[in-house]
Amino acid sequence: MKNPFLWLFRMSRPAASPHVAHRPVVPPTPAVAPEPDPFDPVWSLLTGPAAAQHAALTPEEAEQVEALVPMVLEHFSRNRPDLSTFPALAVQILDLLNEPDLEMNRLLRAISPDPAIVVHVLGAANSVMYSRGAEIQDMRTAVMRIGLRGVGEIAAGVATRTLFDVPQRVEYRAFKDRWNQQFLDTMAVAFGASQFAFEQQVGRADLAFQAGMFHDIGKSLALHSVAAITISGEVASPVPDHVIDEVLERVHVEVGCALILIWGLPAHLSDVCLHHHDKDIPKSLDFMNLHSLRLASGMHRLVLDPTSTERLDETRQSLQALGLSRRAAQRLYHEMEHQVERVAVLFQV
Repeated sequence: MKNPFLWLFRMSRPAASPHVAHRPVVPPTPAVAPEPDPFDPVWSLLTGPAAAQHAALTPEEAEQVEALVPMVLEHFSRNRPDLSTFPALAVQILDLLNEPDLEMNRLLRAISPDPAIVVHVLGAANSVMYSRGAEIQDMRTAVMRIGLRGVGEIAAGVATRTLFDVPQRVEYRAFKDRWNQQFLDTMAVAFGASQFAFEQQVGRADLAFQAGMFHDIGKSLALHSVAAITISGEVASPVPDHVIDEVLERVHVEVGCALILIWGLPAHLSDVCLHHHDKDIPKSLDFMNLHSLRLASGMHRLVLDPTSTERLDETRQSLQALGLSRRAAQRLYHEMEHQVERVAVLFQV
C-alpha cells in the first residue's frame, strides 16, 4: 500500500532552479614543504663516509711546523710555571663543585669576596638569559635565579681566567683574538659537557666540567711560547694561522699533562689530558666523562663550522661508544649552540 503522505514530501522539495550557478571547483592547497632541519647536514657528516681530518699543509708550511714544535717545547721547558701560578680560589671552587650536597652559604662565602666573580655572577643573573624583569643586586638572589651549579661554574671560569692571560702586553697584542677565543671555547665546552652529563646521566657533571676546563689547557701555555719566540725574532713572522693550529695540536697534550702535574690537580685530569684524543678509550679510565667531553668538544667545532672535519673521527667514536641516537645528538648540538651564545654574554672580552 502506498504511503498517502508521500505526495506531501514530494511537493515540499524545491525545484532545481536553472539560474543557480554551480560553485567553482577550488583546487586543493598544495602541501607546504617542511623547512630543512639545520642539523641534517651535521648528522650526515657524522654518519657519512670518512673525510679528510685536516687541510693539507704545503711543504714549506710542514717544514715550518716541524721546526716550531721542538722550539715551543724547549721554550716551555725553560719557562715552566710554578705552583703559585694556579689561582688558589679556583682550587677552592672546584673542590666545592665536587661536593654532592653543595650548600649555598659555603659557596657564597668562597666567591663573594672576589669582585670579578661578583660582577660576572650579577651580570649573568641580569642578562637576557636569566632576567625576569626585576634587577638583582645581591648574590644570594642571583644564586637562587641561576642555580648553585651554574654560579659555581661561572665562578670557576672567572677564577681560572688568568690561565688564559699573558704576562707581556706585547704577547697579548700578537695573538689577541686567539687568547680570547681559546678561553671562550674552553668555557663553552666545559659548560656543554657538564650539562650533557647532567641531563643524560652520563658520568658526573662536575667531573665533565673539569675535563672541559683542562683538557686543552696546554694550548694556552704553548701559545705563550709561540708568541715569545715569534716576538724575539727566532722565527719569521707572521706565522700562518693554520701552522700555529697544527703546532698547538702537536704539543698541547705534553704541555697540558706537565701543567696538571705542576699544579697538583686531581689524577683524573691527567687521564683526561693524556687520553682525550685516543682512538680507543679503555673502560679502566674515566670512560663516560671522557666521551662526554669529546662529544661536547666535537659538537662545539661543528656549531662554529658545520663543515668542519677536525677530530670528526673522535666525535663519531664517542657517539657510538655512548650509543646516542640522532635525537640525543641533535639535542647536544643545540645545547652547544646555546653555550656558545651564553659564554659570549657571561665572559665579554
